[in-house]
Amino acid sequence: AKRHGITFIDLRRNYAFHLIFGTQGNEDLLLMLVNAILPDQGITSVKLNPTENAGLREDSRSSVFDISATTSTGTFINIEMQFSDQDDFGDRMVFYLCFPIINDLRTGKLESFKLATKYSIGITNFVLKGIDKNDDVINYYGIRNEVEGRSPLSKNVHYVTVELPKFTKSLQELKTPAERMLYTIAHIHEMKEMPAEFVGTGLEKLFEICRFAHMEEFVQMDYVRRIMAEIDERSQQRTAINNAEERGMKKGLSQGLSLGKEEVAKNLLEMGMSSEIVSKATGLS
Repeated sequence: AKRHGITFIDLRRNYAFHLIFGTQGNEDLLLMLVNAILPDQGITSVKLNPTENAGLREDSRSSVFDISATTSTGTFINIEMQFSDQDDFGDRMVFYLCFPIINDLRTGKLESFKLATKYSIGITNFVLKGIDKNDDVINYYGIRNEVEGRSPLSKNVHYVTVELPKFTKSLQELKTPAERMLYTIAHIHEMKEMPAEFVGTGLEKLFEICRFAHMEEFVQMDYVRRIMAEIDERSQQRTAINNAEERGMKKGLSQGLSLGKEEVAKNLLEMGMSSEIVSKATGLS
């Protein structure tokens, strides 16, 4: 069968997500995304912040956000995209929001412990575990009394989850800008062209800069390598575990590492990447 290659990059991938929404000049697209997730906040603009946050001491753990921004209302927003299943992602969202809170203390301007409003937003390619199940694509959490209906402990710290597998509407069912944005993030990697229904919606720019063929070669290769690294890691882990069960842990780990590149190459080819790009990325003939 003829391979058509990549038309649009996969926005569910961390690197692609940051490349599009976390790049200077694309704040208009980030604003569309933020308003799709927080439609009632009256946000009219967003400004990108530095994404790296150091710990309090030199030996403290630091964090690197996918997207960090401040809105027109002065609200801090951290957005994380997670492609692979992670069973502690909820705790990760809490962890990352600790850094901007600590940074408030660093300024030395605080006269009280009152926090500026902060949001930790997690967009996932999987349904979160350990949280009460529901069919809502977007869920909003805060720090509140565990007794239903009671007042929150703090009104300024918020956590939002966006679980893409729950978004099941078809193209014909999309009615709002929020639905069109979420549909695009979930499905753009499968498309060969922008849907005609999206003309005039403001998404034209998003589709244009996501077009793989229009990207510089070093960006294309970096994108492929990032995906390769993700697949490689999962392949090695899976192969190592399988072989460990059969032949013992030591031999299983060795086999997992040696089979990694071939497994990665197969996965990349199945995704529609050309043989030339896969060869360059993996070093295989």
